Amino acid sequence: MSGDVAAVRAVIVPKLAAALGVGEDLVTDDLELATLGLSSLEVLELVYDAEDELDIVIDEDSLDDVTTVGELMVALSTDSR
Repeated sequence: MSGDVAAVRAVIVPKLAAALGVGEDLVTDDLELATLGLSSLEVLELVYDAEDELDIVIDEDSLDDVTTVGELMVALSTDSR
């Protein structure tokens, strides 16, 4: 089942906010993933959590060009198979 951005946001934003120790309102689409202090492993864990909760499978190669939180959510909602 392919998710939509709202469903992905409902999964990713709370987990990302918790990982960063900030409120969900501070997790905006324009945040650069590279500046958040999360390792690539931590970002992949967020992706795997989204896959599990939304019953989707993401082609990890589709994440290569993702640089912001918003791009990550769009990729997760459109690149599922």
